[in-house]
Formats: sequence, C-alpha cells, structure tokens
Amino acid sequence: GILVRPLLNTIVELESARVKVLFSHENRKVHSSVVPLLREFLSHELGREVEVISRFNSWETLYAVTDNVFDLVILADSYGTHDLTSKDLVKRIKKLDQSIPVIQFSDGKSVDSYQTDVTLPFPKKREELHSLTHFFRGSHSGLRKK
Repeated sequence: GILVRPLLNTIVELESARVKVLFSHENRKVHSSVVPLLREFLSHELGREVEVISRFNSWETLYAVTDNVFDLVILADSYGTHDLTSKDLVKRIKKLDQSIPVIQFSDGKSVDSYQTDVTLPFPKKREELHSLTHFFRGSHSGLRKK
C-alpha cells in the first residue's frame, strides 16, 4: 500500500487546482455576459483554471451545491416566492456547507443581505470584480481542500 498513497495525493492536488464557481441568475443574457467575465478575471487573478457553472433558478442552484463542491457561489438574483426564495436558498446552502462564500450581485433594487457574505453591485466590467478575490482564502494557496 505504500506506493498507492503518493499517487492518490497527486490526484487530489490536481483536482483542487481547478476553481469552481457557481453563478445563478434567471436571465440567460446575463449569463452570457457575466460568465466569461468571471472566468477570465478569476483565472487571471488566481493563476488557476476556473470553471463557472451556470444555474437558472434557485432549485437548480441548490441541487448543484448539493452535488458539487464550489469555492464560491454567486447569486445574482432575488428569486421570488414562486420558487425557493433567495433567502431560503442562502440558508440551505449555508446549512450544507457553512464555509462556502455566498455572494449576491444586486442591481440595487432589492438589497437584502440575509446571510450572504457580501452584496455587491452588478459588475459591468472586470475591474468591478476585484473584491471577489478576497473570498479565495489566501488567494493562490489556501483554496478549500476538497
């Protein structure tokens, strides 16, 4: 069993080198503008490959968090009551994993920062994403261990 160990560790390291971000918003147009921005900015800042997963409603978002480990969750919408509300969604995500940073992008109309780690204005250009890097602990080194 001695030879197996280093191999396993190597695989884990490779796996955690990729950063996974979940972006949730109802509008597909928003995804097509924000997702590339997020991917490009974060991979540049963190010096790692960044995978941005899109979800389009609060239940899908919750299922994604249940099935995957994310380094950051961005909720860019206030999901209404017809669905799981944003408030419930945040509660449930935090229940699943207290250590996942949850950020809300807000257009300023409905800022209700219940339990999210921070509420930011909706980013129009990449400079506005700088504050996101604080959520990757120790940025380059200390990402969450899977």
